Amino acid sequence: MLVETTAPEEVRRGRPTLTAVYYLATPVFALCDWIFHLNVRVAALDGQPALKNSYYAICTAAGALTYWKPSLSRVVGLAESSVNILLLVLGVMLPYYSLIGSFNGEQAFMPFTPARVLNFLISGFMWVRVFYGSIPESGQAAVRP
Repeated sequence: MLVETTAPEEVRRGRPTLTAVYYLATPVFALCDWIFHLNVRVAALDGQPALKNSYYAICTAAGALTYWKPSLSRVVGLAESSVNILLLVLGVMLPYYSLIGSFNGEQAFMPFTPARVLNFLISGFMWVRVFYGSIPESGQAAVRP
């Protein structure tokens, strides 16, 4: 028996998915970073402007992709949020290990900034939303005997 899958409500009405809106808002995050030095979108790359700007460009392209092809929203959102969380964990843990090393006389660096915490909350929310959104709900997934 094969049950027809239904498109999410957002996609059926022609509206962009939350994932697409999130990525299409990347230029706003970039402007806040460039103008106000408020980096909450990719705080892990704070000291690397070329990589950070490339990341902004990739996220904006992901927004265009998920806007024009909403079926890719889950895959793109899960992949990007996973990369962002990995970068954030590395961006927090490596300085943390450096902080521990400061007991040996090395210079200390505070890894837990409000921008990094906010970046983690935003990325974590999107990762959880996309992850749980990709789990088929009862009655909507394809069922094969």
